[in-house]
Amino acid sequence: MMHALRPALLVLALLGAPAGFHPAMAQPAAFLTPDQLATVLRARGFSDLEGVEREDDTFRIARAMRYGERVENLRIDAATGLPREQPPLTENQARELLRARGFNEVTELGREGDAIRLRGVREGTPSELTVDARTGAVRQ
Repeated sequence: MMHALRPALLVLALLGAPAGFHPAMAQPAAFLTPDQLATVLRARGFSDLEGVEREDDTFRIARAMRYGERVENLRIDAATGLPREQPPLTENQARELLRARGFNEVTELGREGDAIRLRGVREGTPSELTVDARTGAVRQ
């Protein structure tokens, strides 16, 4: 049996097939269910999803809230749950992101490009933080 597969494997190797490729391993991409999509998007600050429809490998969402602000016409990758394009966070959204993570008395200190600098208090301890407006990542 192995002798019969060698020519086919050699052809695949010469044609540039990925290492370890085997035709039986090829599977169509798995897509998120609407419930899984909602869970992923909640973790990214989205809520109140309206008009969710899947078109091929993309979910289209007519309206949603993102850290307290309305967003419309979202296109989301159906396999990963990541937005296909997403405007950067606003200063208000960055404040809401920190409030959702347990900070209060959140005030803006300034913005430098995609870095939003804020001050907040969590469990009685004041902190100065930076929120990446592109990714939502928070750094102290």
